[in-house]
Amino acid sequence: MPKDKLLDIPLTTIEIFCQIYVKKNAIEVASHLELSQPKVSRALAALRSVFDDPLFIRRESQFQATEKAHNLYPIFREMMECSQAVDHLMKGGSGGAENTVEIATVPQLEINLTQSIKQAAMPVADSEIIVSTTPWGETTSQQLINDELDAAICFQRSSHRAILSKSIIQHRGGYLVARSDHPIWRDPCIENMIDYPLVKLITMPFPANKSPIGNYAKQVGKQMQIYATAPDLGSAANSLLNSDAIIIIGVKGAVDFLRNINGLKAQKIDHVQDQSILKNFSHPTVYLWLKLDTRGKVTTPFWLQRCLEDYIIKAHQ
Repeated sequence: MPKDKLLDIPLTTIEIFCQIYVKKNAIEVASHLELSQPKVSRALAALRSVFDDPLFIRRESQFQATEKAHNLYPIFREMMECSQAVDHLMKGGSGGAENTVEIATVPQLEINLTQSIKQAAMPVADSEIIVSTTPWGETTSQQLINDELDAAICFQRSSHRAILSKSIIQHRGGYLVARSDHPIWRDPCIENMIDYPLVKLITMPFPANKSPIGNYAKQVGKQMQIYATAPDLGSAANSLLNSDAIIIIGVKGAVDFLRNINGLKAQKIDHVQDQSILKNFSHPTVYLWLKLDTRGKVTTPFWLQRCLEDYIIKAHQ
């Protein structure tokens, strides 16, 4: 590989490679980085030419990394880390972790979040940092702008110009959760699900906090009763254990939390039925909100950005 070819590769192309490696989908990467799909394709083509390797091979609807891509990823990721660290230092930052970190998040993406941040901060912090979470809500945008928060995790874009809304991942498939001895497990189909009351979380990943299965019930002439609107997963679990209510969740980490509670059972919904439930709804997207300075640069330290993105992605695996 000629050395001068690699020197012609910009960091934006390296970032595209890293995102394709993680997301395995060029369309999601284009949306995440707010780029056109042709630009993503051109970046990948340039890297393929430099390394004389396909790097990613399409398998059904996903990209599968080649051995060369697997070897390049940790190197390229470190390059992006260094770039972000230098940018932070140029803006007057120390490059290390602050003493406290506060993140606004939704109930589905709160399990083990503080532990993940503390672990990620260890290499860059002089001492153990204090991490706290707060519920995402109507005031979150202003709190982020006022530096009361370091970042936010939610299911919608921010309308504020001073906030970058990074599209991280889409839900692909929901899980049904109910009591272990619930009658629904005899035949867990949609037609039977809508006969039982529903537990909703206070923040749903759909417009106007609507429930797709509730909408489906209306289309077939039924009305699903809302048993409870839970502020967190613990409250949701309590409602499920003490009733015939059901809940549908798309975040695997939240599902695993509920599944590990004695007396609850979780099961992935059949793909065809899941598509029926989501009719007239787009697949939910998880966004990471980051504050921008007056020059349009992200103020959140790169280590924290990376930690939060990794956390969100792992929570869906």
